[in-house]
Amino acid sequence: MVHLGRSFLPLSFALIDITVLPELLLRLVVFGLILLISYVLSRVFGALVYKAFGRANPTFARQVRRVVTWIIWAVGVIFGLGEIGLDLTLLLVIVALTGLLLLFAVRDVLANWGSYEAVQVYKPFKIGDWIQVGESFGRVVDINYMDTVLMTSDNETVYIPNRKITQSTVINRTTLGGIRISVLLTVSANLKLSDVEETLVEIGNDLKEELAPDSKPEVRVVNLKEQSVRLALLLRINNPAKARLIASEVRKRAKDRIDKLRQNT
Repeated sequence: MVHLGRSFLPLSFALIDITVLPELLLRLVVFGLILLISYVLSRVFGALVYKAFGRANPTFARQVRRVVTWIIWAVGVIFGLGEIGLDLTLLLVIVALTGLLLLFAVRDVLANWGSYEAVQVYKPFKIGDWIQVGESFGRVVDINYMDTVLMTSDNETVYIPNRKITQSTVINRTTLGGIRISVLLTVSANLKLSDVEETLVEIGNDLKEELAPDSKPEVRVVNLKEQSVRLALLLRINNPAKARLIASEVRKRAKDRIDKLRQNT
């Protein structure tokens, strides 16, 4: 009797394992089918989304297709794990909590990435453009998922977080007609204003090689005082990197020529 009892227990456990095995295999097959369906749906809906938006804006269409694909795969995996036997409610709670923790941990990364996508879609500037963001001014040399990289006229590299790009006023100074610089000068009120203006225009014309095509130097009166007059020589130049150099050259030439005017007065 004892011998029969000992031999019966392993046999019963073997029967239980054999009974459970087909059900487990069936659930794994269903899980695999759900993943396969998720793959097919992601490709189909991704293609439809890209076809619908691709002609108007290919970059925007790629981003929407990516989001749709992620959503379909997330739903498929959750339901697939539920079919295996995991508690779907508990699984959703775990996924939600994990997602919140990850979002908190990478919130800056996500903000920069989202801003990068916005820049790629709306294209307020491109690589090679000269832009002003806050106090930073330079030529765009790179746009990555985290930063927009500027090279200043002093050959300094400035890394601006993409989220700051979308939160700040961005001035794109690159136009077909170059960028305009204003060189401020103060002269004595005793000098004849028309002579000074003519002199400044001549200086601007002497720098014609640096000026944008079809542009002309202009002179504006900024401020009038009893003993001095503040003027601005406006020049539209081709290369923003030379702005300081050109302004320095204008001031040098202006001093020499205005000194001569003062001597002739």
